[in-house]
Amino acid sequence: MQIRIIFSALFFTLFISGCAVTRTTNLEPPQRFRRVFSWGRPTNDEIARKYSEIGVTDMRVYNKKELALALKYGITPYCGTFLPCGKHGQVMSVKEEKHFAYINGHDLKGIAPAEKKKVIDERRIAMKHRYGGEPDVALDTLNSTRIACFLSDTNCELSKKSIDKMCSRVKGVKGVFFDYLGYSNFKGCYCEGCLKAYNEYLANNKLADTQKNKNLFYRDTLVAYYNKMIDYVKSKHPEFTVVVHVYPTFLPEPLYGNRTKADFCGQTVAWYFPWNIDKITKYTKITVDEQNKYFKNAQGVPFVGLNKRPGSLWNKPPETLEKELRTILQAGGDMLMVCNGADMLKPGIYEVFKKYCAKE
Repeated sequence: MQIRIIFSALFFTLFISGCAVTRTTNLEPPQRFRRVFSWGRPTNDEIARKYSEIGVTDMRVYNKKELALALKYGITPYCGTFLPCGKHGQVMSVKEEKHFAYINGHDLKGIAPAEKKKVIDERRIAMKHRYGGEPDVALDTLNSTRIACFLSDTNCELSKKSIDKMCSRVKGVKGVFFDYLGYSNFKGCYCEGCLKAYNEYLANNKLADTQKNKNLFYRDTLVAYYNKMIDYVKSKHPEFTVVVHVYPTFLPEPLYGNRTKADFCGQTVAWYFPWNIDKITKYTKITVDEQNKYFKNAQGVPFVGLNKRPGSLWNKPPETLEKELRTILQAGGDMLMVCNGADMLKPGIYEVFKKYCAKE
């Protein structure tokens, strides 16, 4: 009798455990996104209404009119965008500087703007340029914009002034957006100040000059700047929400965003150019599953690049966007960040977002 009772108890325990496993492994993925951050703006009533119709919940505003429209349609308004500040621009290697000048047409003097754009586009297509996303080729740099060297911003004085000005521009915003915090060559800045700081880092930590240590230095320098700026926002506006778009990519560790203290950190899981489904799935899972690896209150947000501008190097069709959104949902992502925001309202694209993001 005693043996029978023991076996019965064991069977019941295994049965309950099995049910628990089944419930865990058979959880349905989210059917639509519960929160959508757009890098667009509610510039008039019709546009604000359309953003609301496709489920946009969070958005930048630049004036009182846009603030009022966001609030009217239940969209959380933010100021921004905060960009890194410094006394000078970042410095790249000689080879990278030459490439940067070439893809931006610095040699094209005295020709008509339309012809210049045509030549620049042809060069970028030939060089497989990716606009700050993960490169397809060994040599690529950011286009047009040279990011400021934030290490040259002594005690972050310029950055703090910029944040103060931005956060006071529109009374009533709920937070701030961050963007373009990274390196123009996706690796590091090679100005005298940064190289001096790197050598001091090696000496203080008794490290050798290796590529691994160089990558760690530039990553940690970037993350430290992010977190100083986030801490500063919170010190002046403790009620503010900080939303980050990790851009441009940091090649040694593309998904480093969970190291920042951002309340919502958008990390690229699908770029403006086509990425395969396996990569989108992998990047979404890392963004979501590892969001609290360093900070318990941080939330990782899958970011999708969207481009519908005429004449662009690649124009994302609605069917590609829909496949990407389905993949993100299936991988467990239930929030979304999108840029270009204005392209979310384009015919064909609007319907896709309404299908997967609109409130039921």
